[in-house]
Amino acid sequence: MNGYALSRRNFLRGNSRPDSLTRPPWALNETDFTEVCTRCHACLPACPSHLIVKGLAGYPEISFAQQGCDYCQACVNSCETGALNLNAVNNQLPWQQQAFIDETCFAKNGIVCRSCGEICESRAIRFKPALAGRSQITLDTSLCNGCGECVHVCPAQSITIKNTSEKNHV
Repeated sequence: MNGYALSRRNFLRGNSRPDSLTRPPWALNETDFTEVCTRCHACLPACPSHLIVKGLAGYPEISFAQQGCDYCQACVNSCETGALNLNAVNNQLPWQQQAFIDETCFAKNGIVCRSCGEICESRAIRFKPALAGRSQITLDTSLCNGCGECVHVCPAQSITIKNTSEKNHV
């Protein structure tokens, strides 16, 4: 058992992983966000990277399918309701999330691939030399800012961005 309550809406829509839901940066906690957000979608065109998409029930979500977030704050500046609020969340951190690399990772299976490490600006993903010319992938969670750049470059689709707190944001 995962230890989280699955809402009826998520159950019926097949979304059994609430930790996979990523709101735009500086979003209020999930309960407050869904109460304050009017689903005006002003944040969608404001995002120069086009990361913000219309998600479940019309609320904005982040998709890392094309690239990661550079934290430009355009979404926050476009939000008139305060659902995205630079001053109210996480001591001004954009979100509490980080990358997770599963066992299908090519590097973990002896196949040479360093795509994620090459694009990671925070240097959270690194490759340590190992025996027989193989490199061992390491993820320093203290350096990972959850930007999602590593997600779209992974040819094995082994990287996901997950919330690091049960409350999504403090």
